Amino acid sequence: MITEPFSVARVAGPIVVTTQDWWGHPAVTVNGVPAPRTGKRFALSTVDGGVVQATVRTALADPYPTVEIDGVRHRTGPSMSVYLRILALLPILLLTVGGLIGGLVGAFGVLANLTVARTRMTPAVKALTMVGVGIATAIVWLVIAVALNAALS
Repeated sequence: MITEPFSVARVAGPIVVTTQDWWGHPAVTVNGVPAPRTGKRFALSTVDGGVVQATVRTALADPYPTVEIDGVRHRTGPSMSVYLRILALLPILLLTVGGLIGGLVGAFGVLANLTVARTRMTPAVKALTMVGVGIATAIVWLVIAVALNAALS
């Protein structure tokens, strides 16, 4: 996922955060130039030729990370309501009834819901889509459970 460019007063150009969809390892660019990474911090070039340290943080069920510069957090995308965050995480509840297989199917459902959360749909359409993803993951888990039960019988 690539965020929209945003500007911070001291930084020498627009900041873009790129996060890998599967593993979530962020990369930061300033004015199109990759920022060097030291551990979990990035060195962003400033307008006066210096460097400022930045940290990319992610929150549970938030599709957009925040960038912390000098103790100030800057969002890289729109905030998501608590209701949509809950809907995004609902498929993982398959772990409780489906064990490992339910957890794997539920994890894919959560990833799909977070992808839906990044789209430009209205919140109501996002909610309906997330409910649909939840139902689809439950159906997929049920089909796998029935197939495994039939194969082992």
